[in-house]
Amino acid sequence: MSDLRLTPAELALQQANAAFEAQDFAKAAAAYGQAASLGAAAKLVARGHALALSQMGAHSQAVDAYRPWFAKNQKDSAVLNMMGVLLKRAGQLAKAAEVLERARKLRAADPSVLQNLGNVYELLNQAEKSAVCFAAAVKINPKSAELWRLLGRARSSLGEHDPAAECFRRAFALTPQDTLVCALWVQALHLAGRLDEARQTIARLRAERSDPEYSVIEARLAHRTGDTAHALGLLRDVLAHGPQHFSANMLFAAIIGDSDREAANAALERAVAAMPDSFEALERLTDSYVRSRYGVEAAHIERAYTLSKDLMARFPSRLIDAARSLRTVLMRVMDEDRMAQTGNLPVLLKAWQAEARHSYVHYELGQVETLQDRLDLVEWHRQWGRRVAAHSLQVAVAAMPALHLGRKLRVGFMSSDLRNHPVTYFALPLLEQFNRDTTEVFCYSFCEKPADKVQDHLARQVTAFRHWPRQTTAQAAEGIAADGLDILFELGGSTAMNKLEVMAHRPARLTASWLGYPHSAGLEQIDFILTDPYLRPEDPRLLIERPFEMPASWVCLSRMFGPHVIEDGTPQLRKGHLTFGTANNPYKFTPKCLDAWAAVLRAVDGARFVFLRPEAGVQSFVQNTRTAFARRDVDPARIEFIGVRGDHMRHYNEIDIALDSLPHVGGTTTCEALWMGVPTITLVGPGFPERLSYSNLSNAGLGDLAAFDLPDYVAKAAALAADPARRLALRHGLRAQIAAHPLGQTQRFTDDFYALARKVAQE
Repeated sequence: MSDLRLTPAELALQQANAAFEAQDFAKAAAAYGQAASLGAAAKLVARGHALALSQMGAHSQAVDAYRPWFAKNQKDSAVLNMMGVLLKRAGQLAKAAEVLERARKLRAADPSVLQNLGNVYELLNQAEKSAVCFAAAVKINPKSAELWRLLGRARSSLGEHDPAAECFRRAFALTPQDTLVCALWVQALHLAGRLDEARQTIARLRAERSDPEYSVIEARLAHRTGDTAHALGLLRDVLAHGPQHFSANMLFAAIIGDSDREAANAALERAVAAMPDSFEALERLTDSYVRSRYGVEAAHIERAYTLSKDLMARFPSRLIDAARSLRTVLMRVMDEDRMAQTGNLPVLLKAWQAEARHSYVHYELGQVETLQDRLDLVEWHRQWGRRVAAHSLQVAVAAMPALHLGRKLRVGFMSSDLRNHPVTYFALPLLEQFNRDTTEVFCYSFCEKPADKVQDHLARQVTAFRHWPRQTTAQAAEGIAADGLDILFELGGSTAMNKLEVMAHRPARLTASWLGYPHSAGLEQIDFILTDPYLRPEDPRLLIERPFEMPASWVCLSRMFGPHVIEDGTPQLRKGHLTFGTANNPYKFTPKCLDAWAAVLRAVDGARFVFLRPEAGVQSFVQNTRTAFARRDVDPARIEFIGVRGDHMRHYNEIDIALDSLPHVGGTTTCEALWMGVPTITLVGPGFPERLSYSNLSNAGLGDLAAFDLPDYVAKAAALAADPARRLALRHGLRAQIAAHPLGQTQRFTDDFYALARKVAQE
């Protein structure tokens, strides 16, 4: 029973403290707020209120709650330390560093302040300052295993692997049961080039101790050194004796991942069952299901969506940590409201820079609004590239062009998608139609799946096809360098089973990027990016590489587009109404994109819009998409769905006009639409990923369908909708038109490409 002599403020404070102790942070935050409004002293309220809000993930509100007490106590290092931590959690890293530096000046011998400051500098990607802080802290408290661990991590970030190994060794000596520290120690020994010592260390510990975690550490080392069979053997043995072993299941799923997603999901389900409160396991399971294509893909997407909602509800303070997985799912089910909760581009770029998450940024290329957003995106890639390059040793390559040595021109193509994949739809002419009297072509694939018929065919066409599944990045770089290439084209980007980081080793005399990543990849070791007069951004600041500029088109349509049947007439003639549509990936469906599509539908009475996507078979996508269009004053009944993967080309017969996504436009999908006689309306933007369709349309003789502002985008769509004669002519004449233009002229494209490669190599 509460004390009746308490004032209302004191009673509210008592309730707040009790709720905080019970970890009911929402109730605690509300009660602290009430206590403050009733006049409770800031000294008694501020800390608890801020921490409760922080635990709820309301980090900015936590900073605001603590600010009054902070303002009154500028000479109290403990108060400054607390504010620094809150600012860090709120993503205000520069301000956090400033406040914690002031705390350090007030109390230089406080290891807590030094540790927090070091953590902030680590997030700011300032490893040298981070290492200084942790070194000072460990000097004060040399018995802290955590400080030795943090110092080791900072040394590793600086590429100082020998000192890092010593730090981790000392941390492990202080906590000899800490297998996480042991894993870091073994990894540092490996990175320091002391592989035999790493193997001996883990083998000894595994023999001395019964903990199966040491088998997992040995498996991780084996996997990193290319011995995947040994790694999987160790893990299967652990799981045979303990099917629920958490880290064994997590590593097993990570290794088999894309090669057997069903088994990976089963392993992650076991990991979640073993540790239901593990954020990492739940996040990984969510991510794995959204990538799953075996069985019924729609069911996997729905499962991922359910897991995403659970993850957001249970871990509200860690939405940024799970942002990539969450956003992938939420994009695929068109959940606009939850998407907005996972962060915006500036916040995400800061978080992912610290973690060097290149593949994450691929799906955010369309989330730009201003020129500064685009420049920031380029700079993010540049900083990522420099970080990768700092840990990549360049391999020895030929200093002189092959031509000067009396050899043929040697050109390489590196991609794990040189199989039945859209990358090959465009690369095929270069691999079949090159002049074998003057040129040698080498292909490099790291795909972990068995070769398919297309890969087998390519292997017979080129000079050499190197299929190196599970090779390390360094091994791949050495192998490519041995072929003595004049120029190497990287076609995979950061997509599954590709090795973009190989380019940081500069494995060829000249290097270039094409197809796989529609943006500057970031590595300054990549000399060129393949462009054409339409695709190249007008602002040179929007590319890191030099343009490898083709005279007409950056791609052409190969025979892999196939003789798909185009039905008689037009969809409008057959169905009685006009149908707009898209087959683009949902990560390109930004709010502004939906706004534009809705504006087109409002401008064209009676028209429908169809989504031709695997996600269109997912009930959550259907419901959320109808809601999104209803918000934009479009009758949801006008939105249609065709859920399909693979066998989608024939369904272009259901679309009169394709509406391109924006600002990140289509590439392969635009070409597919044109091949099926479906004209596409696109919006041309300043950046590379905003100009792909402009190139495709211009090189097919349809440049007039490219708009340069949103009103013109809507107007062009409405005008084409009102021109049934032109649409009918295009429906049945576009293939011939493409063949008469650069987009369809494979030999011209091939000759232009190798002539330019020869010219660049000679220079």
